[in-house]
Amino acid sequence: DDYIHYNSPRALTVREMARLQSFDDSFVFQGKRSTGGNNRKTEVPQYTLVGNAVPPLLARAVATEILKNIK
Repeated sequence: DDYIHYNSPRALTVREMARLQSFDDSFVFQGKRSTGGNNRKTEVPQYTLVGNAVPPLLARAVATEILKNIK
């Protein structure tokens, strides 16, 4: 993995990556942590869900600006 923990020789966990994207700790990502081979065609791993997600705080900021401009 390309992402290494700042203090330990390991990859970031799904939860750590989600926190970096402003997801609340109560948010639950469905599916397996990771998949490989042919399973990638039918299952979306949690790492991919986090990586492809729009950060909640960004979504809120964009929505707020849109609402301000349509009123």
